[in-house]
Amino acid sequence: MIWTKGSAAVSEPRASPARRLLVIFNPAAGRSQRRRLAAVLDELERQGATVTLRETARAGDAECAARSCGPDIGAVVVAGGDGTINEAINGLMARENPPALGIIPIGTTNVLSRDLRIPQQAEALAQLLAHGAARTIYVGRANGRHFSLMCGVGMDAHIVSRTSLRLKKRIGKLAYVVQGFRELVANVPRRYRVEIDEAEVLEASSVIVAKSRLYGGEFQLAPQAAVGRPELQVCLFLRGGRFSTLAYIVGMVMGHLNRMPDYRTVAAQTVRITGHDGEPAQLDGDPGGCLPLEIGLGEHPLTVIAP
Repeated sequence: MIWTKGSAAVSEPRASPARRLLVIFNPAAGRSQRRRLAAVLDELERQGATVTLRETARAGDAECAARSCGPDIGAVVVAGGDGTINEAINGLMARENPPALGIIPIGTTNVLSRDLRIPQQAEALAQLLAHGAARTIYVGRANGRHFSLMCGVGMDAHIVSRTSLRLKKRIGKLAYVVQGFRELVANVPRRYRVEIDEAEVLEASSVIVAKSRLYGGEFQLAPQAAVGRPELQVCLFLRGGRFSTLAYIVGMVMGHLNRMPDYRTVAAQTVRITGHDGEPAQLDGDPGGCLPLEIGLGEHPLTVIAP
């Protein structure tokens, strides 16, 4: 379904015309999320923007919409969480000269919008989307699929792949905590071989390849990671077992993870992870293929509308 709001007259002169925006939105979002989107759309109209709203019906729709939008679109704006943003990024990265990416953060998790410091207030957000500056970010790529936050194998990938969607809709991010407790009780031992830049080889019980400094919205696994830098940060959890896993969790929550002797971060351009072929991986907090993984940077930078 496509719905278009025409440009509204504005009383104050502007240095540049407002952007023409394609806004991708999941209509299954709750009432509060729909109200928030409506408030931003109203503000965009006041800013003089022309908005086409594309509702998604199934997985993959956001990627298709971003890939196929016309050359008149100045920015593809995702009204949703990190999963929908990931779809749109994959659609944009498939294009030779993609429009910019914009974000209206209304999903279960909004890690990328936090990292980019996207404003929450409707008026400020609409001003940014309609007239604000754009900046360059660099995304990662794992087995051909792109990610803006992270790619993980091990504990967190198993949590993501096994978390009930029904429970996630009911209790949000707490569903991951419930599944994490189950994984901790099961305590399945895993070891992965990690090859960094075709040189250094290490073993770890869990691996997260980070593009963003944020993990789960509030925590930092790799403070050196930056979406604006063409570099990956490889987070290595070297020891396994319940005690070590609990220690890593406490260290992450307390902000002391980088001080732990069995945790290490390494800057990289390419990463290869093997060890348990067929085991799940996660990309940006959603299931994202399986081992073995070939990880690198995206083919080209991506433009985002952000402060």
